[in-house]
Amino acid sequence: MTSFATLALDLAAASALVTAWICLVHRRITALVDTYAVQSASLAVTEGLIAYLYSAPDLYLLALLTFVVNALVLPGVLRRVVRALRVNRMVNTYASVRVSALAGLGLLLLAILVVGPVVPYAEVSSAGLLPIATAILLIGFFLLISREKAVTQVVGLLVMNNGILLAGIALTYGLGLFVELALAANLLVLAIVARIFLARMKESFDHVDVDALRSLEG
Repeated sequence: MTSFATLALDLAAASALVTAWICLVHRRITALVDTYAVQSASLAVTEGLIAYLYSAPDLYLLALLTFVVNALVLPGVLRRVVRALRVNRMVNTYASVRVSALAGLGLLLLAILVVGPVVPYAEVSSAGLLPIATAILLIGFFLLISREKAVTQVVGLLVMNNGILLAGIALTYGLGLFVELALAANLLVLAIVARIFLARMKESFDHVDVDALRSLEG
């Protein structure tokens, strides 16, 4: 049973990484948001499996929070924003899809080369996930700086948040303090997302449509 759970953990973490890379090659905003939702669900499964394998019950709460907030609530808000603002469904980029895909692979290799040698010295068994978490963080940052539309930049920020969350779990599983910090971090992300929408909508669309924003209420 444990060996099956270990295999499932590897697959869930790999899924979180692959979906982060897929975010770089999407041409449509809606598909990008959907992929982020799948990545967050994979991260939630990863957290649940770590909680099971390493007897860290606090992480079950974090897994539930990640699934509800990151995989359901935030993607739902992003979809409604896309519909309300009637923004171009195509992803505008500073880098082509091919360049983005190659950059994602390069960032994965960089994470493995830089972080991989440190893993054997870690005192926790789940530290093997650290290179994956670092790669997700770097891919999210590249997504943030290589996209023009506000919504796609927000997705990049959220992918980065998933990478940071996975890195923290890989190094400190089972710590109640980390769970509390993770709860606060997700609330902070919500606040940052709202702030970025206001600032970037003004910059990208030359206005903030109050009626469109009001349509998101209730």
